Formats: sequence, C-alpha cells, structure tokens
Amino acid sequence: MGISHRQSIQSLRRMIQGDGDRLTYRCLVSVWRKGLRNGSWSRLDSTEKALVRCALWVARIRGSICNMRLMVQVLSVLLRLLQGCRSRIVDAGNRRAHAMLQEYDKSPNRVFGWVPQLREWLSDPRYVRYLGVLEMNR
Repeated sequence: MGISHRQSIQSLRRMIQGDGDRLTYRCLVSVWRKGLRNGSWSRLDSTEKALVRCALWVARIRGSICNMRLMVQVLSVLLRLLQGCRSRIVDAGNRRAHAMLQEYDKSPNRVFGWVPQLREWLSDPRYVRYLGVLEMNR
C-alpha cells in the first residue's frame, strides 16, 4: 500500500523539522532509498537523478544543505521520489474527474440533466480511482 502525496509531504516535513531549515544527509538518504524501493527513481530523468546525487554528495561532505534555492529544487524531486503508484492513480483520477466536471457543466447537452448521479460519482473516491486507472492505462 503506497502513501498519499499528503503523507509524503508530512514525512518530509517531520524529517526536516528536527534540523530547522536544512536538509541533512540522513534525510536525503532515507528518501532516496524509499524512491529506489518503490520504483520512482527509474521514472526520474537524468538531470533530476544528477541533482539528487549531487545533493547527497554535498550533504555527506558538509553535513547538510542550507541553501534555500537548492533545497527547493531538491525537495521538488524528493516529493516525486516519495510518490507511490496509488497516489499517481488518484492524482490522474482527480485530474480526469475535474476535467469531466468542467466539460459537462458547460456542455449544451446538459449531461447533468439526464444523468444527475454523475455529479456524485465524480466526487466518489472509488470512481475517481477507477478513472485514474483508466487514465494510467491509456
């Protein structure tokens, strides 16, 4: 069972809180290992992988990373590393449900007039997950 995007942000926040406004080597290594285990490391492009490797090297040599601009770049990649399969499916489903809601609200055919349950379905987590699976298999 994967962790959600919100949980991954909370886990990163917990790792950083103990050290103030810096990324420690221990924090970077734990997120990097989790990314290797859940397979998200292979989905990063070469520049993102190089950024993480460089951040690991700098944090190992200096003890931590304090530069805010570098931290922002590294944290954006670390969040992608923590993202599991389930959260990608839910994100894709939410995007699709939102697009459908926008499209059907503006349609001249008045889709919600002849299928009133559709508005409820688009907010149902099971249906959103179903839409996400369809989007991922596209």
